[in-house]
Amino acid sequence: MRTIAIVAAACGLIVLGGCGIKGPLYLPQIPKPATKPAAKPAPAPTQAPADHNKPAPQDPAQ
Repeated sequence: MRTIAIVAAACGLIVLGGCGIKGPLYLPQIPKPATKPAAKPAPAPTQAPADHNKPAPQDPAQ
């Protein structure tokens, strides 16, 4: 039982010793690709506002 505990502790130390980046943490600077300015999109067609005071159309088949 003692041997298993020693082996487990040694494996744990090896795993913990090998993880992560040594030294200060930093975020890598990714250069932004040079792009041409996009043309302005065409304005969306305007629709007449719906008249909510009109009754709903009735189905003549009923």
